Amino acid sequence: MPTRGFLAFSLAGIMITILAAGCGSRNGTATAAVTIPEEPDITVAAIPAVDLAGLYIAQDRGLFARQGLHVTIVPVPSSQSVITEQLAGRVDISAGSYVAYIAAQAAGSRFQILAEASILSPDTRALVVPANSRITSVAQLAGGTIGVNGVNSIGPLLTSALLAAHGVSPSKVRFVTVSGGFPAIPGQLQRGAWSAAFLAEPYITAAGQQYGQLVLADLDQGAVLNLPVDGYVATQTWAQAHPATAAAFTRAIEQGQAIANGSTSAVQAIMARNDGLPAQVTGSMALPSSYPVGPVEEAGIERVAAVMLKFGGLSQRDAAEVRSGTLVRSMIRTG
Repeated sequence: MPTRGFLAFSLAGIMITILAAGCGSRNGTATAAVTIPEEPDITVAAIPAVDLAGLYIAQDRGLFARQGLHVTIVPVPSSQSVITEQLAGRVDISAGSYVAYIAAQAAGSRFQILAEASILSPDTRALVVPANSRITSVAQLAGGTIGVNGVNSIGPLLTSALLAAHGVSPSKVRFVTVSGGFPAIPGQLQRGAWSAAFLAEPYITAAGQQYGQLVLADLDQGAVLNLPVDGYVATQTWAQAHPATAAAFTRAIEQGQAIANGSTSAVQAIMARNDGLPAQVTGSMALPSSYPVGPVEEAGIERVAAVMLKFGGLSQRDAAEVRSGTLVRSMIRTG
């Protein structure tokens, strides 16, 4: 298990090692010593997307329980929608886009990225239009409205990069937040609410199968190719007060990520159960090329901040911190 920044805090007096009988893997891994979390009951707010398969697998296969954790997963439409709850201590960890957290960090809040969840991969994020849409090119979106799961999130960022690459200023479109998030977007798009919509898998596939909606453009291209998308984030206050809990959570997540990397069928099955989608959707959805395991890669998250700065997600007041890397570094190397 790679060492995380928050493990630098002294755990003397709060870490009690026990022998976890039977806590090995299903393949018979040897029994290991674990630490008792300071707070075993934690709430994780998560967007419904295939990028978080590692989280759902860890829950389904008892990986959190083996680390002494009881995890309650609460669905949310976007990371942006839960930041206030997290700062108030009503949510422990958020699983979703980095964008809102980088913006909040720049504004003075203090968050810590515990682990990475996913990296943008072909066909996992897309702009979708109705089957009968007259829009057949990205350039035709100028002057239009795009439905997204959060206006201060990864959707507008990726879409802005795409628009700019096609000669359209992002200021020429209007982004509208859908309160129900990804599950609600295809239905509203079908009713003619917007010109196009931003979707993640498995809802890209579901929109096509249920409504015949079409992918206008895959968003994994150009300046945002292979951009880190989602991660597991806590406030620094929470992480510093609960280092053993944070470490236990991260271990279980990495085990879930490893299973997701090794088994497409495991990802398909867990998304079918978690999102209540039919097998024909989860069986044909695009999957991330990999689920990251190991230390958070600073350089990758710095790319997110740089793209945010370019397209207005951060102000020019933040430019020096973005370019020096100190903004993102403050979310990874803490203490």
